[in-house]
Amino acid sequence: MSDVDKMILEHFVPFREKVVDAIQAKHPYFVSMIEHVLSGKRNRLGLRVTENGQVVGEYTFELNGIRIKHTEIGKIDPEVHHPVLGILKPCILIERAAVEKAINDPLFMDEPFKAISKLLPNITITFLS
Repeated sequence: MSDVDKMILEHFVPFREKVVDAIQAKHPYFVSMIEHVLSGKRNRLGLRVTENGQVVGEYTFELNGIRIKHTEIGKIDPEVHHPVLGILKPCILIERAAVEKAINDPLFMDEPFKAISKLLPNITITFLS
């Protein structure tokens, strides 16, 4: 397991769950709405981590609602079942430095939407075919 894999499994996944908790505490209706749309389906998100433009890690997150249920390393196999748009295959592309910066940013726990909006310029979302 690479150091990027360890960072994702040991730091990013627990961090993301804490961010979900923070959003749920501040915006319970928002989380409830998303849970309703995503629950009961086998949804997966893809993540590619890059360093200096080169891919250094690929991950598939299997979700239980909006919570991460399982992480698969070395594979991108996204599939989100949307009630209107059908099956989408979202893959997030982000630089390792941006992931590390986010994990260490306390703003995510205090003002999650403000922190997320600061991170958005460092994220590219693509849809696989």
